[in-house]
Amino acid sequence: MSNQIAVFIDFENVALWAEQEFLDFELTPLMEYLQSRGPVVIKRCYGDWSRFSRYREELMNNAIDLIQIYSVRAGKNRADIRMALDALETAMTRSQIHTFVIISGDSDFGPLVSKLREYGRYTLGIGPRDVTHPLLVKACDEFVYLESVLGDQPELDDLENNMHADNEAARSLLGKALRIHAQRGELPILAAKLKQTMLLMDSAFNEANFGYTQFKNWLENNSDLLQLFNRDLQLYVAPMDFVIPSDLEDMHLWEKSVVENETSGATTPSVSLLDSMSARPSLRTQYKQIFNRLKMTAVDFNTRRDVLRDIYRELGEHPGERTTDELLDALCTRYDAQGLIRSKTTLRQIWQMGFRQRAFDYHGQVASVHVPVWLAKEIDSEAAFVHRAEAGFVYAVINAGIEIDKAELAVILLNDHDQVDYVQSLLDDLEERGLIIQSEGRYALPGPHIIPFVDEPALEPVCYDIQHVQLPDNLPGTPEKARGIAKTAMLQRSQDFAASARSYLYACRIQWDAVEEGEPGATLEDLRWYMASYASVKAGEMSQIHRDYGHSRPYYLAFFNLVQEDDPLWSRMRGLINPMLCYYWVNAWRELGMSAGNPSLNASSPAEIAIRAALHEDPELCKLWFTMTNSLAEVNPGLVRRVSNQIRLNRNDAPASIQVADTLDQMLMA
Repeated sequence: MSNQIAVFIDFENVALWAEQEFLDFELTPLMEYLQSRGPVVIKRCYGDWSRFSRYREELMNNAIDLIQIYSVRAGKNRADIRMALDALETAMTRSQIHTFVIISGDSDFGPLVSKLREYGRYTLGIGPRDVTHPLLVKACDEFVYLESVLGDQPELDDLENNMHADNEAARSLLGKALRIHAQRGELPILAAKLKQTMLLMDSAFNEANFGYTQFKNWLENNSDLLQLFNRDLQLYVAPMDFVIPSDLEDMHLWEKSVVENETSGATTPSVSLLDSMSARPSLRTQYKQIFNRLKMTAVDFNTRRDVLRDIYRELGEHPGERTTDELLDALCTRYDAQGLIRSKTTLRQIWQMGFRQRAFDYHGQVASVHVPVWLAKEIDSEAAFVHRAEAGFVYAVINAGIEIDKAELAVILLNDHDQVDYVQSLLDDLEERGLIIQSEGRYALPGPHIIPFVDEPALEPVCYDIQHVQLPDNLPGTPEKARGIAKTAMLQRSQDFAASARSYLYACRIQWDAVEEGEPGATLEDLRWYMASYASVKAGEMSQIHRDYGHSRPYYLAFFNLVQEDDPLWSRMRGLINPMLCYYWVNAWRELGMSAGNPSLNASSPAEIAIRAALHEDPELCKLWFTMTNSLAEVNPGLVRRVSNQIRLNRNDAPASIQVADTLDQMLMA
């Protein structure tokens, strides 16, 4: 069979990256992506499986060969050399295998990739965006960022703020590729061939990096640079100024393509990336964004309902007999036996729907996947359980401060715009449970103030700053203006913390007032985003510029209070969580006037810093770190639990390190 694929995974590299970046790493989406490209005949994964035992079941369910490479000491193994040798041996002995996939961010694999290309093999690299060395990217025929494969795409605002430069580079690449084909007289050029040319020029180009599932969609969104033509059911591309020559054979067969507007059905040219971001998304788009942040986009309606019903039945028949992990493992085994492809990731995401709406009971223990679980007492039927779980999506929309359109909600949640009565029943249930109220014809969170978190103790310093800032004269008080100022603040943060903090504070105040006045498009979600951004920059200003480490601490805690796992802000702000937590703990040294010691400490993972602080020889530092971590556990226990898991994964052969993880777990139990 042609185009056979061999896959080699440096598991330690990608798994530890995922843990440190607070990303749930799952192999099934990765393997599904690779299988979509052709038959995968070799699948090998290299690591010390005594350290990664919790991943073994999913790896084996995907028929991946686990190559055991024992660690010679904590944190190091010898997987790189073994993986390179196996890849080269495969290239020399399996001539039928054309494509080699190297999954790692380690630049040491650059020479391996170059050698494979010398043997005439097509090389596809996959690795994390932030840690993959450019040398490895350039060495490959094609490189795809792991975040794109796993579906961990940035939100629209993150795309605008953080990836505009990358998109402009891709647009420039598009223009160069079209000019090359123009010089060859090959216009219009088949879209697939155009992409091949772009990959030859830059192996890192991939439309998935910009949130597009198909190259065609990316081309349509850049229609200000090009024209699209259809011929014989295939898509062709030409520059905007291209005119089909009158002597071109079968000229009448070239049909100019237009981009169809999603909402109106009108045939209008698509807008550029910047133009599309200047307007507020439609309600349906905003609902889709909420659904995506709840990690439910990839779960179809029937699968969601089936799994929810199975969870109810399992807990109804075996209450308190299994932990969440054990229950989901049992369901995975059952679905596999039935020939149903449902990964544990999918099951966990569906489980979270019920968890967010308190559909489970842990009988006084801290909620965790490792403790026995029961159904909540008030859940008395399968229908009630499904209803409770699906109410979480509607609650998330209201929590974001987005207007309710029951027909549009029904389309997203149920694929049926006529199910408005069901959506109304979800709203009624949330209202009966006191989770939402109706105020002046709108649904909102309960509380004496339209901004429900105004009295949250952890947010007190941020709310105080917002309520007491004086805005410049003649500054428009619209959500669009707040959005524009927040963009400016993002650009300022790398150069001037003080200026960035001031801009974010202005955006917060404008959005705050707009929410209070009920301005169209003024959402609580955007306000919380601006507040989290302000807290992060203000913490940096106070600790890194003013060296006022003690007073910076409340701003760090405000940030962590806002950015909770399973909250929409988690995916939007995830890139800041790791560095914020590192600085928060490193400031313990600075607050006591001590040197942080190892110069690389600032670049360490939170787990590494926690170990060094907890085991430090100075009792004052240990005491301060313990106090700071207790405060963190109060505002964001999920983050502390993740660090504890990191420590166990990274250092499970070091007893002192495991003791630190135990200490973190005890804080959560207190």
